[in-house]
Amino acid sequence: MKKITLLLLTLTICSCQSQQEIDFKVGYLPNFNYSLTQKQISENNVLYIASDEIIENLKNNGYSNPTITKDTTVLRSVSKTGELNGNQFPLNIEVLESSNKSLGKGMRMHGNYVSESIKIDSISNSSMSDKSKKELLTSMETMMNQIKYPNRKIKVGESFEQKNPMSMPIADVTIEMEINSIYTLKKVENGVGYFDLDQVYTIKSATKDYKMELDGIGKGQIDFDIKKQFFTKFYLEMEMNLKTELEAFSIELQTKSITDQTTEIIKASR
Repeated sequence: MKKITLLLLTLTICSCQSQQEIDFKVGYLPNFNYSLTQKQISENNVLYIASDEIIENLKNNGYSNPTITKDTTVLRSVSKTGELNGNQFPLNIEVLESSNKSLGKGMRMHGNYVSESIKIDSISNSSMSDKSKKELLTSMETMMNQIKYPNRKIKVGESFEQKNPMSMPIADVTIEMEINSIYTLKKVENGVGYFDLDQVYTIKSATKDYKMELDGIGKGQIDFDIKKQFFTKFYLEMEMNLKTELEAFSIELQTKSITDQTTEIIKASR
């Protein structure tokens, strides 16, 4: 009898685990502070394949072959949301630290979160011209609204897929790429959904008709706070290899990067 009871209990537990699911909806909530810290480490290795004359000209202009560059970028910001008014609430973003010259320390963006989309109305930065502010406003608003997540229930073991565009300038060519991201919910513990992230990068088009080959993948993990409806951790390791034949020479590019991002979310004090 005890064995039967134990067996039934085990089956019940397994059944409950297999039915485990979360309400997946990503977005800002009113009256919260979102403190973001992001660090990205990247390494690019560019090999030029050309005649001795072209290689020599590259060297004379300060290019080594291969050209290896390493870079670390840092961004810290705080996003503060206000009181809900109808279908919107205020959203103000302040840059606390940045290695990106376009996003200087102390810069502020003011706007609203309207029907699950970010609308930036103005940028406060005394060192920027009105034209630069307008251009940055447009690009930031586009970037922050580019990724749209599904709004539905997701079970443990279930995946969903997203496709997003990406542009990469190389020499006099701009390559339009597509990032195919697959998110898989691995487990749910203590109000957090833990996702695995797998990415594949492919070429869609280029500004010039050159022969190109590309393969690239990304692997990472994401922590999702179910109650606060926001990612608290994003970690991604990416590697991409590109070969392109230009008019005078060929380029082989290998790029690797690690992105490590955390977001602390606390209720705004009144």
